[in-house]
Amino acid sequence: MKVASKDTAEATIVLSQIIAKERPRQAVLTVDVAIPAFNEGSCIGDLLDDVVTAKGDDRFQIQHIYVISDSSTDQTDDIVQQFATRDQRVKLIRKQERKGKQDSINLAFSVTNADILVLIDADVRLASEHSILKLVQHFRDCKTALVQGGLVRVRPGLSLYPAKQAGYFDWILVDRIRRQKDMSWWSIDGRVMALSRDFYQQLSLPLYLADDQFIFYSCTQQRSKFIWAEDAIFNYGPSVSIADFSHQWSRYFFYTKQSRYYFGKGLIANEMSVPALRRTIISSIIRHPFSGLMWIACYGIGRVEFMRRVNFKEYASGFFWTKSAPLMIQASERLRYEGVIE
Repeated sequence: MKVASKDTAEATIVLSQIIAKERPRQAVLTVDVAIPAFNEGSCIGDLLDDVVTAKGDDRFQIQHIYVISDSSTDQTDDIVQQFATRDQRVKLIRKQERKGKQDSINLAFSVTNADILVLIDADVRLASEHSILKLVQHFRDCKTALVQGGLVRVRPGLSLYPAKQAGYFDWILVDRIRRQKDMSWWSIDGRVMALSRDFYQQLSLPLYLADDQFIFYSCTQQRSKFIWAEDAIFNYGPSVSIADFSHQWSRYFFYTKQSRYYFGKGLIANEMSVPALRRTIISSIIRHPFSGLMWIACYGIGRVEFMRRVNFKEYASGFFWTKSAPLMIQASERLRYEGVIE
């Protein structure tokens, strides 16, 4: 009986080895990260620290980290070069002439051949070392075209700084809208996006359209699969001033108008519409009156700037970089994102 049991055990091991050899391995999907940057010397080092230490797995591996400098005049390029000497995946692509963010993204499309391209704004931070992995894992089905990260604006705390309060209210409102409808003209955000190769190879961004609007509307127009990766958390901070936040609104009005001409009013008015938008805005203001009032003020200033055609020439050329400040994430916040603490 003992001999029979031994023979059976050995036969089982051999059979398992044969099955393991015959089982097809899942192909590794290559991931490239592209970071458009213009004078982001105060932020780019923190983001690169996050990205180079980001975790992959046996299915997804980051092969290149491109920083595309739009002819920066500060220390951005020097900081990237320092990282490149320590990590061969980091590559600096410096444009000799400033041509705007859309041009930088088009350049990223041309230099990469990765299965997945992740676009990250230079003033964003990864909430955890698994943020990118959680973002790209949605491409396992080989059907997804576009994934948006779960963006979370850092809380302003008890600060009375108007720009912080207005910016945080904007995130609260957008988050509520996104939970009603994953993709709408109100909730799209290009700070963190991941695109499949089949999708990004079809794209060429016009300079006079916002990068996120063009990419998201193209996805909708093509009936391609979109996913909002709520658990792939990335942090971003507030505008540096009320003026800067108001400029963002003016810019938003400009690009939305251009998108209506380019894609047609029907797509935006119907497929990208927001149900009960006014009710959501009013209820959010009632819950957060101070930050809501700051947000209304910025919205109003932005509308006036738009009507007066302020900065239209820069917007039409793709020059809409906003001022950024370093974003600090507390250790307790990182643990919360990892699910270690509640």
